[in-house]
Amino acid sequence: MSARFEELDYQVTPMGELILRRRFDPVLGQDVFEAILNDEHLMSTHFTVAETELGRLGLQPLTGDDWRVLVGGLGLGYTAAAVLEHSQVSSLVVIDAIAEVVSWHQKGLLPLSEHLTNDPRVSLRTGDFFALMATPEVTETFDAIIVDIDHTPHHHLHPSHAPFY
Repeated sequence: MSARFEELDYQVTPMGELILRRRFDPVLGQDVFEAILNDEHLMSTHFTVAETELGRLGLQPLTGDDWRVLVGGLGLGYTAAAVLEHSQVSSLVVIDAIAEVVSWHQKGLLPLSEHLTNDPRVSLRTGDFFALMATPEVTETFDAIIVDIDHTPHHHLHPSHAPFY
């Protein structure tokens, strides 16, 4: 059993104060990792069903092999991990606007970090997904693009995301 509560990282980012913490949940009997952005729960390992299903359902229409997939939003890594469950995926680019989130995985701070960083199909990048989608000269092509950034198309993490939806 780990400490009851531990702050793993605190950063001030362009989007605000970002905290990664781990707490032991006695009801679940396990550690729960949580990302907090400006005092709002951004992500939690306690609730991952939506992210996992997004990764799975986002690939359902594809056929054949050698899929190139782009995921906008890394977070705790559950959408990306679900994409990797498909053996047809030959490459996965995951882009996140918050460099600190990418860094958490590179430092191995999260339960799925090692899985993602050790898979040769995965490229974790820091960048603005929405700006990339607005660029007419995109040089990479993808078979699927999955967006896991905002809470909903109407509940955005940042007002600049609204035009995308």
